[in-house]
Amino acid sequence: MRDNRLLIAAKALAGVSLGVALWWSCAAPYNELLCGLAEPLLRSTERSPVTRLRPVNGEIAIDRIDFRRGSARPALATGHLTANIILLTALFATNRRPMSVRNLASFALAAMILVAIHILAVIANVKSIYAFDLGDWSARNYGPAARTFWESATNFYTLAGAFGSAFLLWWLMRPSAPHSGARPQAASR
Repeated sequence: MRDNRLLIAAKALAGVSLGVALWWSCAAPYNELLCGLAEPLLRSTERSPVTRLRPVNGEIAIDRIDFRRGSARPALATGHLTANIILLTALFATNRRPMSVRNLASFALAAMILVAIHILAVIANVKSIYAFDLGDWSARNYGPAARTFWESATNFYTLAGAFGSAFLLWWLMRPSAPHSGARPQAASR
């Protein structure tokens, strides 16, 4: 039993190491991808499509065509939004056969779903910045219900959704033990 726990711990440590390497080495191109996919979705919700997202030094710079020249531009740190890939990698690494085609395919599918979750997290965070951090503009363009919604969405993702989504994806997509076809023995008297 103890050997089994040590093996799981070693696989989890290897998964964390691989996840950190993946997260850190792919951060810049991944931020490019997030900007490219989130921006058109954000712009589709605007009366006049004015939002521009640009990756800058581990953050997403949020620009709007209607911002005054020379005014400060808000930015969104993406590290905390996307770090759940580390947890997802570690969880899939602890599965019974982590290098099996089935496990790797399940991990790849879960990671693709996580990309969609990250895009939604970026959109919620940008909308929350719009609703709260732009002074009078925020008050004029976002009512109390919209402000509450976007702040709640951002807080939910930060507090529960980021790690909860990784656990849920792993739980739903982890390969189950193969069915042996053998029937359980009846208890003897």
